[in-house]
Amino acid sequence: MDFDRATLITHFAEMSDEALLSQYCLGSLTETASTIALEEIRRRNLSIPSFESPVDEEYAGDYETVARFLNPTDAYVVRSCLEAAGVPAIVADAQLVQVNSLWAPALGGARLMVPALHVAEAKEVIAAFNSGAFALSDDEEPT
Repeated sequence: MDFDRATLITHFAEMSDEALLSQYCLGSLTETASTIALEEIRRRNLSIPSFESPVDEEYAGDYETVARFLNPTDAYVVRSCLEAAGVPAIVADAQLVQVNSLWAPALGGARLMVPALHVAEAKEVIAAFNSGAFALSDDEEPT
């Protein structure tokens, strides 16, 4: 649906400040409509909010595979150990392996992945896990 310039000017002039800013910031307007909306925003002396995405952590590199598991549950257990140690981790291909467990060896199993910056630390935690450092003894009472 095409609108002429006069119709767009009237349309944006009738909008509330919040609706005008929202419509403009969505980025879905045509070039002409965006120009007219911006003119109306300036006419009203409104400031356009800046949307900066919050960054919790600096970029730590692409994710790299640090371990593979034929049983996806094992991958999730080790991922939990990594996260408890402060290492961000994800499990990839778990659903695919769960759909058909006979494919697991061909697919290489479920992958445990961490950002490149955390690979060394992740390997240390995995080695500790494999050596039994996190094992609970049978004598301990649950807390």
